[in-house]
Amino acid sequence: MNSVNRRIDPEVIVSAILGVSSALSLVFMSLLVAPPKVLFGRSLTAISPSLFPYLVLGALVALNLLFLYRCKTRPEGIWSDAIYNDHSRMRGYLLFAIMLFYALAMVPLGFLISSVLSLAMISILVGNRNPWQIILIAGLPPILLYLGATRLLAVALPELSPIEFFYAYILGESGGTGGAAQ
Repeated sequence: MNSVNRRIDPEVIVSAILGVSSALSLVFMSLLVAPPKVLFGRSLTAISPSLFPYLVLGALVALNLLFLYRCKTRPEGIWSDAIYNDHSRMRGYLLFAIMLFYALAMVPLGFLISSVLSLAMISILVGNRNPWQIILIAGLPPILLYLGATRLLAVALPELSPIEFFYAYILGESGGTGGAAQ
């Protein structure tokens, strides 16, 4: 192959940017997350508000490092001879539009509904056409993430009141979690 026509793979560039951004966010976490409120010398939260961002950003750094290592060890390395056509560019724009929808729909629709809709659209975008797989992929992770974040990490996620009351009823609690978006 002609080395002049070879370019660094776009996935490698994006992964490197995300990895550096995540690492910098970890370093400057104290400037990004507000300290917990204190009443009479005691914190009002059970855990530090920066725990969840530390976990997510640490996992993102680890995944980016793993991806870059995998790219480095493949036969072609970090280089790509692929030609990206208009179809690939359109899929990138659609993914950006789906993520924009997700960010804008989080508060009015709540975490669960916006996550299910976004994951279903992404699943279809990448070519999945099996309805049962789409339902499983779009439904199970948001429910597990919501329960893990709200119950284990004590993080309030925006959610519609009926969905919060349903979770509280299923889990045998006497009321909602207090983080309703409405």
